[in-house]
Amino acid sequence: MSVSLRLQTFLTLVAMSLPVMPALASQPPPARQVEVQAEASIDVLPDRATLNAVLVEATPFVERNGERDNEAAAEARRQLEKRSTDLIDALRELGIDNQRLHAGNLSVHSEQQPQERDQDAAPRERVVIERSIDIDINDLTTLPDIIDALFANGIDRLAGIRYDVSDREGVEDQALQKALVRAQHKAELMAKALSVSLGGVERIQETRSPVFRPMMMATARSEQADSASYSPGTISVDAGVLVNWSLDTSSTTSN
Repeated sequence: MSVSLRLQTFLTLVAMSLPVMPALASQPPPARQVEVQAEASIDVLPDRATLNAVLVEATPFVERNGERDNEAAAEARRQLEKRSTDLIDALRELGIDNQRLHAGNLSVHSEQQPQERDQDAAPRERVVIERSIDIDINDLTTLPDIIDALFANGIDRLAGIRYDVSDREGVEDQALQKALVRAQHKAELMAKALSVSLGGVERIQETRSPVFRPMMMATARSEQADSASYSPGTISVDAGVLVNWSLDTSSTTSN
């Protein structure tokens, strides 16, 4: 290779390397930030509830291998529909309108009864028909009277009470705001301990959307009173956030 060719190759390599050095020099210094994750929970008193009452009718037990009594099943269904109508009428007399009453469809299933004395005998079977009725209650003071009416009309099962709040969005906002306040408090505490100052907020992220934990309570009757006694307690709402602040290290904070 001639001297001129080697010189040209050398200059080309140098020229290719020149744009790299300014790019490396122009990179900004690493950002100085503090990242804080915080969660908060608030407890609120419920102002509404939902009841789920269940009515049940069943045919007599017959041997499993025997012929099903369709007339008995039809009669059980008629009895269930009549009881459902009577219960809904009783609830309407208490001032509960149709918008707060939700009668579900009929549910039909078979139920077996094993022969305890004769294990070789065929098990017995019957048809069970159920209907559930959901009741929305916007005034908790009426809850004892409504439950008394349910038992007076012969419901077969009451699947507890689900308490809730009407203003869900407002309660969620409170939980989220509390989480943000908690995050700022933690950031200020860390900055003070390290003798630095917080700058502006760089990023805010919701790590946990506000989550309601509705209360489910079983019903219980007081032995000293005719009416039922209930204690709704409170409902917990949780929220979580992740916040990044820039750090101003040019000034220090005094302890």
